[in-house]
Amino acid sequence: MTESNQTTCKQCGVCCTKGGPAFHGEDMALLTKGSIPRSNLITIRKGEFAYNPVAGKVEATESEIIKMKGSGGEWACCYYDTETQGCTIYESRPMACGVLQCWNPDASLALVGKNLLTRLEIVAGDELLTKLIQDYESSCPMIALNGLHDTLENDSKNCLKNLEEAVNRDLQFRNRVVVQSAAVLEEELFLFGRPLFQLLQPFGLLTSQYKGRLYLKQKNG
Repeated sequence: MTESNQTTCKQCGVCCTKGGPAFHGEDMALLTKGSIPRSNLITIRKGEFAYNPVAGKVEATESEIIKMKGSGGEWACCYYDTETQGCTIYESRPMACGVLQCWNPDASLALVGKNLLTRLEIVAGDELLTKLIQDYESSCPMIALNGLHDTLENDSKNCLKNLEEAVNRDLQFRNRVVVQSAAVLEEELFLFGRPLFQLLQPFGLLTSQYKGRLYLKQKNG
């Protein structure tokens, strides 16, 4: 909680450790110049669960969101320096960081869901990456996460079977293309987002592997 009379940043670092910023159209120059490489981006696909600060809750996203990747397996921005509690790319930080005022969030909230950059816009002009993203979305469409809890309860056997097929199709696609290109491997989280099996963990699904295939099981199953 911020003090009511705060008017400037205290450089506490809290905003940098609560999740990286989303990228908007105004940030395209940072990406095209290479100030922020695509390897430091992660895609939240449309329909994936994420925290909506306007609604104040986690819900399925209504559009694709490109965000800064976290560090150390956490959502803390990869450009946040824990020793100095400062930004290592301050002069080249995304627009969302520039307008952020934790003591007055109106400007930041006004950006939510507005003029968001997409993967296809970022790779425009690169025919190979454009086709790769399109092929992935065609082969591995985002599953409907809304209502998944109810479906698992009412028809767990068929639901788990369908989810297993989707999870393995997702991994097979990724494995096939990253083997062919080190660059794709480096940008995997930007190009395809997180693997589907990771998105299913909050639903109480455990994974096991046997002969190169993933299997799903409910925690209490």
